[in-house]
Amino acid sequence: MEKKILSNSIWMMSEKVISIVGLIFVTSYVAKYVGPGIFGQIAFATSLFQITQVISQLGSDVIIFKRISRNVTSGIKLIYATTTIRFFIYLLTSIPVLLFTYYKGDSDGLIYLVACFLACLFSALDVYSIYYDATLQSKKNTIINAFGLIISLILRWGVAVFALSPEFLCIPIICSGLIPYIIRMCYFNGGLKVKIKRRKHKFLYTKYLFKTGITFVVSTISVAIYIRLSMLCLGYMDGASTVGVYSVAATLATSWGFICQSFIKSTLPSIFSEKEHHLAIMKSATLSVLVVCIASPILLGAFIFGEWFINIFYGEKYQAAFIPMMILSFSTVISALGTISARFIARMSGYGFLSKKMLVVAIVSLLFNVVLINYYGIIGASIATIVTEILSLTLLNYFFHKGIVFQIHKMIILKNLFLLKRK
Repeated sequence: MEKKILSNSIWMMSEKVISIVGLIFVTSYVAKYVGPGIFGQIAFATSLFQITQVISQLGSDVIIFKRISRNVTSGIKLIYATTTIRFFIYLLTSIPVLLFTYYKGDSDGLIYLVACFLACLFSALDVYSIYYDATLQSKKNTIINAFGLIISLILRWGVAVFALSPEFLCIPIICSGLIPYIIRMCYFNGGLKVKIKRRKHKFLYTKYLFKTGITFVVSTISVAIYIRLSMLCLGYMDGASTVGVYSVAATLATSWGFICQSFIKSTLPSIFSEKEHHLAIMKSATLSVLVVCIASPILLGAFIFGEWFINIFYGEKYQAAFIPMMILSFSTVISALGTISARFIARMSGYGFLSKKMLVVAIVSLLFNVVLINYYGIIGASIATIVTEILSLTLLNYFFHKGIVFQIHKMIILKNLFLLKRK
């Protein structure tokens, strides 16, 4: 692994270390203070607007990442062209959600809904972070995100420590998206001189984004929905308190996933830019083996200390989160492997395949969630998630390009067997 890639990965991970510290000492404290009910309302609202946030992106994140990896100047112009589109699409998809909640008469949860709406709006507009990830400058992203995160965590901690009304949590919720967006936008615009000089050129980039992104948008929307279906179905079928417990399980289960994702994001540019097809396959397989090796000791630690951690930091009301947390921890590993496969397919311009596949995944996930939640509740939601991830990673991917993803997975198995023989 190149020194620059390793350095970039470390910077990306350092930001998440702050998130984990906040998770342990702040988020858990707030969750214990407000209880599963209010915590569930916030988690449910966040899930809703994260979906509209993804819809507003039109699948452009991968397209911009790929373009910058190959042509930085063209990628920057694409970034400028996508901002306005994101803003209007986000409003078109989010306002109906707010109006529905208002007319439904759910006044208790409306204030959290509005706060999450604003936070996700700023996150949707923050396309500048893609540039720094794609050009291996995650140090800048880390510093900016860490600053915004620390401010948000301090405000959350203050609400709980001074026993303020839970509604004050709306302030740090909004700040979590607003602060990084403003800083990154000012820094990006001040440091780069690339501009789209004519309206015609901006129109051409916008047209390209729609033409390329529309084939990918079904995929990204389907992903946004299916990874949150368990949360949404639980909210509809079991109520906010169950969502609160499940949210804790999901947060703990995915909190360490940044380690794998950091290496994946830092290695992707070299895979995208690799001209030799067989070398791209080999790099993808090697990266997958690395993900498995990183995840194994973490899973063991979660099994040994997970229940104790939940009882100490979250309290007795969240004890039911342990089993779902373990199931979702395995799902996190599978999801990371799925990211590698999906990006490899994107490298081969398989956007149409991904759109169709992820639509199928979303439908399958909905069916599993409805049935399993009905019979097994919160554990059923976790099982539905991991089964969906397994199908998405394996069987459904094998239909692409004569089973080329299967070749990657076969190479992963062979590499693991080789490592075991050496031991």
